[in-house]
Amino acid sequence: MEEKEPKSSKAIMTFGILVFSSAIITVFLFLISTKNPDFVSKARFMFALTSVFGVAFMIYMKEFRATGEWKDLPIAFRFIWWTIFIGNASNFIEYIITR
Repeated sequence: MEEKEPKSSKAIMTFGILVFSSAIITVFLFLISTKNPDFVSKARFMFALTSVFGVAFMIYMKEFRATGEWKDLPIAFRFIWWTIFIGNASNFIEYIITR
């Protein structure tokens, strides 16, 4: 019998493509903005979008992929997770407020 690929791996690959491609576009726009300052706002928007994709991915991983209880995970892992989550969320909020 043929084994099918689990749907969750497709979701992880989709999130990975979204985050990676938006990060590459962000870097490209920031590099272009050194020559043409008109691209700075587009680069900031893509950076905010990368943060949104990152937050969505982290929520997906925590809620749907993590096995076991959250409190049973090592404190170092939870600290890193929350640091990245808060950093991405605050970056997006800062973009929305200062826009």
